[in-house]
Amino acid sequence: MPVFDFECPGCEKVLEVSLSVGDCDAPVYCATCGSQMKKVFISGHGGIQCDSIIDVPWLASAIQSLQPDHERPITTRGEYQSYLKERDIIASG
Repeated sequence: MPVFDFECPGCEKVLEVSLSVGDCDAPVYCATCGSQMKKVFISGHGGIQCDSIIDVPWLASAIQSLQPDHERPITTRGEYQSYLKERDIIASG
């Protein structure tokens, strides 16, 4: 199961949680203050000037660990960034 980092916007606590890919959209709440935590996704480096899944080495593995099987596959870095934003996931790295 993938391990995700979550950060609390209320008290800034950071937590690691193992979630199955099917449960990766489930909300996680801070045990300290009760706020809904935001997922932090570290994407790596590379492909600064390109957008294709073929040209960005880390994109395929990032998508595989993040996206449930039943969704339309992400094929570009732009789609990946939109996917993260729509789900309120913080990308760092």
